[in-house]
Amino acid sequence: MKINVSIIIPVYKAVNTLKKTLDSINNQKIQSKKKIEILLIIDDGKNYKNIVPKMNKDMSVRFLKTDAIKTGPGNARNVGLAKAKGKFIGFLDADDEWSENYFEKMYELVKKNGLAFAPTRVYKNNILIGKFEGKEKSYLSIKDIGEIPCSFHPFVKKSLIKKFEKNRSQDVYNTAILLSDKNKVEMIKNDYYKLNIQKESVTKEKGFSIKIDQAYKNYQIKSLKMKNLRVAKIFALRRIKNKKYMEWAQKNKKGFYEYLSEEKNG
Repeated sequence: MKINVSIIIPVYKAVNTLKKTLDSINNQKIQSKKKIEILLIIDDGKNYKNIVPKMNKDMSVRFLKTDAIKTGPGNARNVGLAKAKGKFIGFLDADDEWSENYFEKMYELVKKNGLAFAPTRVYKNNILIGKFEGKEKSYLSIKDIGEIPCSFHPFVKKSLIKKFEKNRSQDVYNTAILLSDKNKVEMIKNDYYKLNIQKESVTKEKGFSIKIDQAYKNYQIKSLKMKNLRVAKIFALRRIKNKKYMEWAQKNKKGFYEYLSEEKNG
């Protein structure tokens, strides 16, 4: 039986979170038989085999390794893309989760459109701190990627996706590229991608905002060189929002996603 979907999960320092992530795949309410492969791209050299739970029928787990330690999520995703056998690709991080009908709804949309997105909900200590979706709630547009500076993780037809950059925010750049020739893409309703804020979250590391601004600048310049003005504008907008966050962070002790939530809720 051919594989329907390859789920790519970069794994780095995920000993305490990976099982819960995989459990969220196991707990999916899938209505009909589908062959799913889960690609765990190990980027820290550790052995995670004892952490992986027994997966449901028609779900298989493959372990892949990057060539070195801490090559980054972009490189890890590229390793997964090179080995993926599925017609469609899904993305999940090793400390995040899916709501229970996420897979089924995303699969139906990606079959229909070649590209599908879901709202992102951000949790800290299992407490919801932010909900993010397109301005038109049933759709996501490239403009939303500039206005809502969080990550959206697509399901996408394998033939449509490009290799990931090795810089920060490479997932955002790939999303912008996927959306750059479309007015909007349909989003699933009621279900969501659950982004979990960890103690060692990248958004909390020292100099995070400065490093992100440099990545955004690089993508902005690259897009201008490619004459993709829509994507260049997105990263210009993100740089403006990032500057506002840096100013806000000087007065507050809360993190990046708390800032986004406060800004959204006024």
